[in-house]
Amino acid sequence: MSDAQRDPETDTPPAGPGPWWAGLGPVAGGVLVACGGVLLLWLVLRGSGVEEHWAQYYGAAKVVAVGLVVAGTTLVARRGGKRHAE
Repeated sequence: MSDAQRDPETDTPPAGPGPWWAGLGPVAGGVLVACGGVLLLWLVLRGSGVEEHWAQYYGAAKVVAVGLVVAGTTLVARRGGKRHAE
């Protein structure tokens, strides 16, 4: 297909640099989950209320979520790659 025939609204944009976690593997995802969990545990044991320090809880939960996404997508991609190789 030539450039004149392509519709710019249906073509996917060129891949640019991804988010900071794009190159991490499952081990790094597990480390992020562990670090976020430790931070959440520390916040709970310290006794700080959610109303007062909601941003700290939110940040720790984001670290856990990113770690779960990184580990999960990497493991699924590896498993899917093994299926296609067979």
